[in-house]
Amino acid sequence: MTPSRQKKISTRTLARGGFTLIELMISLAIGLLLLAGLVSVFASSSRAHAELKKSSEHAENGRMAIWELSRDVSLAGYYGEFYTLPAPAAVPPDPCVITPAALYAALAFPVQGYEAPAMSPLSCLSNGDFVAGTDILVVRRADTTALLPTDVPTDNEIYIQTTAGAAEIQVGQAVSAIGTTKKADATNSVLFQKDGATAAPIRKFHVHIYFTAPCSVPGNGGDFCTGAGDDGGRPIPTLKRLELASVGGVTILRVAPLVEGIENLQIDYGIDSSPATQDASTGQFGDGAPDSYTTLPAAADWPNVVSMKVRAL
Repeated sequence: MTPSRQKKISTRTLARGGFTLIELMISLAIGLLLLAGLVSVFASSSRAHAELKKSSEHAENGRMAIWELSRDVSLAGYYGEFYTLPAPAAVPPDPCVITPAALYAALAFPVQGYEAPAMSPLSCLSNGDFVAGTDILVVRRADTTALLPTDVPTDNEIYIQTTAGAAEIQVGQAVSAIGTTKKADATNSVLFQKDGATAAPIRKFHVHIYFTAPCSVPGNGGDFCTGAGDDGGRPIPTLKRLELASVGGVTILRVAPLVEGIENLQIDYGIDSSPATQDASTGQFGDGAPDSYTTLPAAADWPNVVSMKVRAL
């Protein structure tokens, strides 16, 4: 084979191994179409994952809210040894009034509620910190653990000392340990156990007011929601509660955020009204089982609330 023939064959081989401009443009177009398809699939998958995550978090938040409420409501009306409640007033008490006399009168209302008001019905809860049309729930109870004789009460914390037939609301004074004969305010007790010498147990008294707020963290660093600047500019509806507590030596109802993502709280109350005979020892009617449900019991029915249907959305 001559050299010229070899050169001719080599040149044709190189020509067959390359791409024309049209072929290159078609390849790029096909590649771009495939890439666009992949991007679209990835974007759709990401959106679906985000929605699924959001739905899962919302469901989990709802479960957390129900758990928090269930735990507290199950202890509503627990006042230690005291089980004969005072007669309920014709008008339910104001949950914002926290004097010892008002708190004692409110013992007849272990639970109390407000049905979807258009604005806050409570002086201790501003309209700006309340989502209109959502329910408000009040729970009153004693702590399950009594103070030890060596414990020193907290200044202006609210306590309850009880026997089976009597109860006393007390304001704590950090003077000394309560020992076995004192009240929470360091004075001599008038409520004693069966031995007649040992003072009745003293427990912290709780008032919890549950409500739905339009934000989790107020934008001004305070306790109450202020508007569009809350939660870094993206307000998150949140289940909160007002808690009876001593803060800086002052008795207040402080705000405590509980579960974010809760936009609505709705409650139905189970009333025990049958049999309609009054128990001589407790002063209550019924047999402990709900006979009917209502969104807003009458004042006389609040002591007979024995169950709830709660929807935290």
